[in-house]
Amino acid sequence: MPIPFALAALLTAAAPDPLSAPIVAAENGFAADARRYGTRLAFLAHFDAGSWLFRPYPVDALGALARDADDGTPHEWTPDLAGVSASGDMGFTSGPWSAHAAGTDGLLHGHFVTVWKRGDDGIWRVQVDGGISHPPLAKPAGNVDVLVRGGDAPAKALAADELARRRRQLETTDDTLRHALADQRGDKATTWLGALRPDARALRAGHAPATGKEAHKLVAHDAPGIGSGPRRALDVAASGDLGYTIGGDASCAACGTYYRIWRWQDGAWRVLVDLARR
Repeated sequence: MPIPFALAALLTAAAPDPLSAPIVAAENGFAADARRYGTRLAFLAHFDAGSWLFRPYPVDALGALARDADDGTPHEWTPDLAGVSASGDMGFTSGPWSAHAAGTDGLLHGHFVTVWKRGDDGIWRVQVDGGISHPPLAKPAGNVDVLVRGGDAPAKALAADELARRRRQLETTDDTLRHALADQRGDKATTWLGALRPDARALRAGHAPATGKEAHKLVAHDAPGIGSGPRRALDVAASGDLGYTIGGDASCAACGTYYRIWRWQDGAWRVLVDLARR
């Protein structure tokens, strides 16, 4: 049976604002290129140098894609969630994907999360891409919900010393969360209560994306150690209000992988989107 699609009831549908609209357009253009030219070529065209892809651990995206063979399997996706930094240089999209299962007439389904960054040339390119699989959802994607609005015009970039301070604070906050999740004696529900925002989205394999209170319930059922692996990359928007951390490698299989989008508010970083899997 399809999993009920509860996200639409928990988030208020809204049209992208001027700063987030280009990210939604970039994601839709990316998906259109995959239909037109094939998945591998589209990924190569839209990923930035130094970008990351989960396979299942974070790897150099362009290096991995260069070695891929494109078997022509149709792969379709569309965004249903977006967010953008106040400076308009970093954002994210998330939404459902489907692909034909090899050797069958059936479809695989899931949700993706993509971090985008705007280059000096004004072009948005993928920085990180990862996702989960789950049964088909009962409700198809509709409008794009915007969790973080950039406004009508970009805000000024933070001074270099303040931006560096926020990067260090994100690193420390991510470390604190990883260490708490690694503690077998710790209470995951309490750990996540302090780490997740009230409007956070959680993505776990086999489940529909969960938001708000349902997200807190979902992450509290993670296997011990999930999300505590070594960090592989971190970045923060020029305005210092949006960032991401990713981690996990084969040295700790029980730790799985994690992919977190963070929002700075009221003097602290808290998780806005969390994707973890073993």
